[in-house]
Amino acid sequence: MSDAWTRKLRAVHGLMMVNGFIPLHRRPLALVAILSTPFSFLFFIYIFGHAQALLAGCIGGLIFTVINSATMLQSDLLFFKIDLKFQQIAVSSGISPLNYVIGMASGNMLFMLPGLVFFMTMIVYLTPLTVIAGIMIVATVLVTWLMFSLISYLISTRIREMKDIWPVSVIFSILFAVIPPIYYSVESLPLPYRYVAYAVPTTFSALIIKNSVSLNLAGALIYFAIFAAEAAAVIIITYLFADWRTGRS
Repeated sequence: MSDAWTRKLRAVHGLMMVNGFIPLHRRPLALVAILSTPFSFLFFIYIFGHAQALLAGCIGGLIFTVINSATMLQSDLLFFKIDLKFQQIAVSSGISPLNYVIGMASGNMLFMLPGLVFFMTMIVYLTPLTVIAGIMIVATVLVTWLMFSLISYLISTRIREMKDIWPVSVIFSILFAVIPPIYYSVESLPLPYRYVAYAVPTTFSALIIKNSVSLNLAGALIYFAIFAAEAAAVIIITYLFADWRTGRS
């Protein structure tokens, strides 16, 4: 492995420690906060939909956990940028924006791992999965994590004050995790609104997982191709509009 790749991996590992292991040790209550909403949704889904609705609740919970992690990442990135001036230090060190985001988001992944393991275990328990279906679900979770981590990073570079992040985070969570059809079928929406739902990336996250669970792998692959195109668009938009050097809008 070249020295450049070694430096990149060390930087990602260091950032993961700074925004993952250390905060998890110091404020484990944040772990409860990330898991509270998807588990609350699952509780009410079970109460009103009974056992037959558990699978839909677990699929939605899997996606919601990732979005919750991305929402928390926005506050973390903004705190490191504004209060600690850490982003400026990262810029001067020569680390790339992509390595910075991956390192910080990898730290946040530690907080969502218990939820991901729980919901994935429940999905496997509730329905038989092939190896390919399992790989599709894991790949979908990873692409969702990367996509929304980049969106969170882009948001953090366009905000000046910490007090401005909380309304953005609430709207972010509602737009990508509450309203979209991750807990319910997109076909249940009236046709005009269905087209709007298809514009939301988490709709395709849910469609891929639902088709994988039902062993409709051809459908899952088609949706994954669209989802990958959306992820590529997010990468390009983040590259063009994120203010890495100064962090000012």
